[in-house]
Amino acid sequence: MALSYEYSIGSVRAREKNLFSRADLENMLSLKDMESLSRFLRDKSFSEGETVEEMLKNSTKDTMSYLYSVVPDESIFNAFLYVNDAHNIKSVIKGILAGADYKRLFVSPCTISTDDIETAVKENKYELLPESFCEAAKKAYETLAHTADARLADAYIDRACMTAQLKAAEETKTEFLTEYLELEIFWRLVKIALRGAKTGAGIAYYEEAFCEGVKGFDVKEITAAALKGEEAVCEYFSAKDINKSREAMERYKSSPAEFEKFTENLLMSLAIEKCRRGGTGAEAAIGYYLGSLAQRRAVQIIASGIRTRTDGEITRERLREIYG
Repeated sequence: MALSYEYSIGSVRAREKNLFSRADLENMLSLKDMESLSRFLRDKSFSEGETVEEMLKNSTKDTMSYLYSVVPDESIFNAFLYVNDAHNIKSVIKGILAGADYKRLFVSPCTISTDDIETAVKENKYELLPESFCEAAKKAYETLAHTADARLADAYIDRACMTAQLKAAEETKTEFLTEYLELEIFWRLVKIALRGAKTGAGIAYYEEAFCEGVKGFDVKEITAAALKGEEAVCEYFSAKDINKSREAMERYKSSPAEFEKFTENLLMSLAIEKCRRGGTGAEAAIGYYLGSLAQRRAVQIIASGIRTRTDGEITRERLREIYG
């Protein structure tokens, strides 16, 4: 039977009910040790595994296996997976140049074979990589090899990744995916501007780091602000108030961690509005994917709090909005 989005939406809506609720998170926050957390996750059928780490790893595989089994076009998730591709490319380049073990750093799922990445870098066969990453990976390797400028090397690959994500989203003709990624990449670029301004990056860095074509992000104006310093970037986004950037800058000045949480919650709110409460077909599947990511993120935060014996209230404050 050929899959259709009419089929996938029914399947996804039924499966959404198993995502963790806020009450589930509160129950996890009351646990005192990793063994208790493992038992809780097993009882909730989170995933297979003896430890929380194993369950988290298997949960990622389980989510993608499920989604691939119910959608007619697996490529609707590629725009998200390019982030893992970018990470793997950077890991190989840095590992080879440093003579260090990099395979343990690989993440999945991804769209590019890690074997192809290794061959491309080791044998200078960058044509093995997709066009979207080919030139960026080559520049990154040469930059790191000749100047040891890791920040600039990363910028080449990160910009290629963002550009590929926007293109992939547009090609799916899924309105929500384009809207979501434009917002997500907008905030990623804001973070680049803030970090660059704080560390005194020069114009050459911004020319390579900033991705063009993101709604609300004027590369020329923001580069000029970043060259003046961190405060100028904050003032720019406070004055413009793009995508609630005024409140975001207030959070940033208070605490970079609060800023991160605020922007991530904005993205989750968009997913809930467009995918959980509405949307059809592809939107429902993408929403479930994002909801699963948020669920794993919550487990990671709670697990970290248990390991470090962090006060439960502090851990609670670190939690983001969830899809369940």
